[in-house]
Amino acid sequence: MPVHILELELHRRPVEILVPEETNPDAPLLILAHGAGNDMHSPFLSTIADHLQEEGIQVVRFNFPYKVRGKKVPDRSEVLEDSWRAVIEWVQENLAFSGLYIGGKSMGGRIAAMIAADVSDLKGLVFLGYPLHPPGKFQEIRDIFLYPLEVPMLFIQGTRDAFARMDLLQETLNRLRDRATLHWIEGGDHSYRVLVRSGRHYPEILKNVGHLVAGWIRSVQKAPASETA
Repeated sequence: MPVHILELELHRRPVEILVPEETNPDAPLLILAHGAGNDMHSPFLSTIADHLQEEGIQVVRFNFPYKVRGKKVPDRSEVLEDSWRAVIEWVQENLAFSGLYIGGKSMGGRIAAMIAADVSDLKGLVFLGYPLHPPGKFQEIRDIFLYPLEVPMLFIQGTRDAFARMDLLQETLNRLRDRATLHWIEGGDHSYRVLVRSGRHYPEILKNVGHLVAGWIRSVQKAPASETA
């Protein structure tokens, strides 16, 4: 699908948005943000976005200001949050879609959750490797902003992810009850990479992730409003 890059100015810092040339009012749209160490052009996000689009899910990706400036250290939290808000506002004002979903890889998904309560007509959240805690710091659980959210949430997590110990993530999702759906990527790390001896190929894993996300979005789209509120 042809796309083009737009730039928004935020706090005198540019935010780059990768947008489809045309959008379909009858198709859902997912906005994806990158993780702290990559950008919207990373093979991880690009591959998953391509598979989503093949399955009829429109995808918008964007770069936080620090990546546009070529920096490695993320912007402060307020800038990351405002970047998300600016992109969502632009999408809602300029693009056609049948349902809005937001999320992303690691930090991108976490920041999406932090501002999700302020987003009107949001259908759901997608977490591609939720960073529940820093590696090895199991007391620093980043979950408090998840519990007030009333929209469906999809978590796709590697079983070897150093940012989310399996039992701790399961405890968090148990508290979210039926709002949360979890898919484990067996043997996957924070980017779903598996050990060579597993015999599994990374492109196929990412294709499956795209399929899981697309299927979940379709199920949310079909659910009665009372079940997704």
